[in-house]
Amino acid sequence: MDDGDDICHEHSDHSWEQLITNAKACDHIVQLYQDQDFLNRAVCRFAGAAVANGEGVILVPTRAHWDGIRPRLEAEGVDVEAARARGQLTVVDADEFLPRFMTRDAMPDSPLFLGLAGDVIANARAGGRYKSVRWWGEMVNVLWERGDVAASMNLEDLFDKLAEQHDIAIFCSFLMDNFNGEVHAHVLPRLGVNHSHLIPVEDYARLEHAVAAALRETVGSDEARVIEGRLLSSYVPPFTMPRAQALLLALRQAFPSVAESVLLRSRDLYAAKRGGG
Repeated sequence: MDDGDDICHEHSDHSWEQLITNAKACDHIVQLYQDQDFLNRAVCRFAGAAVANGEGVILVPTRAHWDGIRPRLEAEGVDVEAARARGQLTVVDADEFLPRFMTRDAMPDSPLFLGLAGDVIANARAGGRYKSVRWWGEMVNVLWERGDVAASMNLEDLFDKLAEQHDIAIFCSFLMDNFNGEVHAHVLPRLGVNHSHLIPVEDYARLEHAVAAALRETVGSDEARVIEGRLLSSYVPPFTMPRAQALLLALRQAFPSVAESVLLRSRDLYAAKRGGG
């Protein structure tokens, strides 16, 4: 988004909790997750903050994921039925909404999607009671998991247009491994085209330790310091992300032969740290 260009080149080490709690209308945030607990925590933080702030919030989950999100929302103090009754919370089934705007060639119909989604947003404003609106959904992930990559990325482009047209904050989640080399080489640069912020993993501090240790093990401590300083001073990431994540992407761009080894070792160290408490 044009409004976010001045922030999209920063390295951010603020927690993902802070990011989605304070989501603003210019934000288009993407989360990568591998377990539903992380997904539930993030969606509930995003929605709970909206309710607490007096904002409208739209959630577009699959039925299976809503069955996990709803009880957590309620456990965190959100009266789901009351929020829905007063029009502050709108829940739309992703599997039911998605076919309404897909064409016969399995691509999103742009005018149809923007019209249908615009109607959902208009209703979520509840006659002006909720001027600020947030949207979290996983229709893009439904397409991604089906293997419809082009359709998934096209829909993300349309969500960017939707955010601009209606001045809303958008948050989406992908079931995707951040330590996968193909994701780094091809998917993240594409996501940078239509997102303002990346939440690559759940624990930013653990990622920082894992990447630093992996780089030291791969090239040696002295060389690691030189590479890190040089790369981070010149690399412009495609969107706002933790510093360690920016280093991984910069490494792939500058030293691709080293990048894959560092990424795979980072995966092992990140997992080991979690297992060790």
